[in-house]
Amino acid sequence: MTARAPVADGEGGARGDLVLGVDLGTTGAKALLVDVATGRPAGRGYRAYPSATSADGGHEQAPEDWWDATAGAVREAVGSSGRRVRAVGLSGHMHAVVLVDEASRCVRPAITWADRRSGPQVRRLRGSVDAFTAACANPVVEAFTAPKLAWLAEHEPESIRRAVRLVQPKDVLRHRLTGTWGTDTTDACGTLLYDVHRRQWDPSLWRLCGVDRPMGPTVSSSAEVVGGVTEAAAVELGLPPGTPVVAGAGDVSTSALGAGAVAPGTVYVNAGTAAQVTTPLDEPVPGHHFVFGRAASDGFLAMASVYAVGMSVDWVARSLLAGALGGSASAGSRLDEMAADEPAGSSGAVYVPHLLGTSVPTHDPRVRGAFLGLTVDHRPSTLARAVLEGVAFACAAAVAHVGPLAEDVTRVRIGGGLSGSSVWAETLAAVHDLPVERVAADASPTGAAMLAGMGLGVWGDAEEAARVCVDVQPVELPAAETVQRYRAAQHRYEVGVEALTEMGRRTDADLRVPARAGGAEAAVEVGA
Repeated sequence: MTARAPVADGEGGARGDLVLGVDLGTTGAKALLVDVATGRPAGRGYRAYPSATSADGGHEQAPEDWWDATAGAVREAVGSSGRRVRAVGLSGHMHAVVLVDEASRCVRPAITWADRRSGPQVRRLRGSVDAFTAACANPVVEAFTAPKLAWLAEHEPESIRRAVRLVQPKDVLRHRLTGTWGTDTTDACGTLLYDVHRRQWDPSLWRLCGVDRPMGPTVSSSAEVVGGVTEAAAVELGLPPGTPVVAGAGDVSTSALGAGAVAPGTVYVNAGTAAQVTTPLDEPVPGHHFVFGRAASDGFLAMASVYAVGMSVDWVARSLLAGALGGSASAGSRLDEMAADEPAGSSGAVYVPHLLGTSVPTHDPRVRGAFLGLTVDHRPSTLARAVLEGVAFACAAAVAHVGPLAEDVTRVRIGGGLSGSSVWAETLAAVHDLPVERVAADASPTGAAMLAGMGLGVWGDAEEAARVCVDVQPVELPAAETVQRYRAAQHRYEVGVEALTEMGRRTDADLRVPARAGGAEAAVEVGA
C-alpha cells in the first residue's frame, strides 16, 4: 500500500479536523468524512432514493429526495464523533436538467442523464454538430443536457417559460446548504451548452435547443468556497452553522480526483454498473470520446464508457447462473469465487458485454453481446470466468482508446464495485504493459472531500491532496504462462467483437436468407 504524506498541524487544518464529501449518485447519496491530518476515512453514510421511469425512456428524480437522502447520509456519517467538520465538498451525477423558477422552486422533476426520450432531438441537433464540437469538444448524444432541454422545449414549453435557471444535481444541494445558486466548470462542460474554450455559456447553443436565453448559473471553480451552511441546514444535517461549502464537481471529475488521476499519465477505470475510463488532458481534444472539465484544475478529462460492466455480471448471475450461485454475497463476489475454479482464458469461452451497444472505438447501438466458443464441456464456472474476463477486455479496449490522447501514460488505476473482483483485476493487469493499481477508497465522495480541503487551504492543489488522501494497492501479475493465456483470450475476444460489429452493421436485407416453402423460393428473415 502506498504511504500517505501527513498534513502538519497548522492554520490549514488541525489534527482531528474533518472534511465532508457528499456524492449524489444515480441511485443514492453517499457521505464520507475524511481526517485532514491522515487522509483516512473517518465516517460514512448512505441513503437510497427512487427514480421514476416510463416506457418511452423517461428517467426522472425528485430533487427533494436528494436532500432527504443527503441529510440522512450526513447524519449517519457524522454520528456522535464530536469531531469538527471544517468544510463540505459536493459531487453529483451529471448531464441532468433541473429547472428552477424565480422563487427557487423546482419547476418539474429533474430529468437525469439516463433519460432516453430525446432521440429525435439528438438527430436534429447532430445537423449542427460542428457548432457543438467546436464549442464543447463533445458529440451530441442522449445522455447530455442539451438534447433533454430541446425535448422539453418541444414537449413542455411552459416549463421552459417558468424557469429562470438550469442547474445540476449537486447544485441543488449547494442551494439547500447555503442559499446560493451556481455551478462549477466540470458540470457546465457536461451540458453541451457551455463553451469550454471561452469558459462561458454559449447563447447560440441554447437557441439551437429552442431556448431563447441562457439559463446557466454563475460558474465557479470546483474548490471555491461559495457559502456557509445555513442555520436551517445545520439543524437537519448535524453540522456547525457557517461551515464553508465549496462548489464541488460532477461525479466523473470527482472520481478521477479521488483516484489520484490529477495530471496526464494516469488512466482511471471506474467500474460500476457501467465503466468510465478517464485520463487527464491539458487541452480539450475532440474525437470518439467525451471531454469533461478536470476538478480544481484548468485542465480536462477524456472519457470513454463501457456500458454494461457490472450490469453484465448482475445479468449473468440473475438470468443464467442463479441456480449455480449460492450464498448471500453480491453477484460480483459470487461469480469471482466460482470463476476461481477455472483456468485463465475460460477454456476458450468468450463473453462480449455489449448488451447496450458499444461506445468505443465508435458509438454503435446496433452491436449486441454474446457468448462465443461454447462447448458441452463448459460449466457454470466457465461462464462465470468468461464474463469477468470479457468485461475486463472491454475495459482494456477503452483504456487503449483514451490512453494515447495523453502523453506518457505510466499507470492504470481501477476502482468502483467491480474492482473487488480478483479475476477482473488480474485480467486487466495481465493484458497491460503498465502497472495496474487498485484504489482503496470510494473515489467520488473522496474527491468531493478533497475539494473541501482544498477550499480551506489544507491542501494547496489536487496533487498535494492526492498524496495525502489517495491510497492504492498494486495488482500483482500472475505467472508468465498465465499472462499468455489471458492475452490469447483477449485476441479471441477482439475477433469476436469484430464479427459481432459486422453483424450489427448489416441491414435487414442482408439478414434475409433463401428458403423453400411449398416447393417455391421464399425469403426467411434470420431471427424472425
